[in-house]
Amino acid sequence: MPQEKSIIDVASVGVLVDKTPKDARYLITNMATNSKNFGTKADAYTKRVNEVSSSNLKSQIQAFSSSQKELISFV
Repeated sequence: MPQEKSIIDVASVGVLVDKTPKDARYLITNMATNSKNFGTKADAYTKRVNEVSSSNLKSQIQAFSSSQKELISFV
């Protein structure tokens, strides 16, 4: 894919085809390892969404309801 090619070219400080096969493999292996260790923003977002506890959600709904009641009584 073009985006991946650009990322690899930047990481290789030039173009990947100018590297020896050994250097190219080393570079790509390091990039893949780094990617596995840190994940992506999408992974972090999905994890946060799936980890919402029902008790936490219930308390947030109650707090929201209370603030709405205060706002209505103020108006």
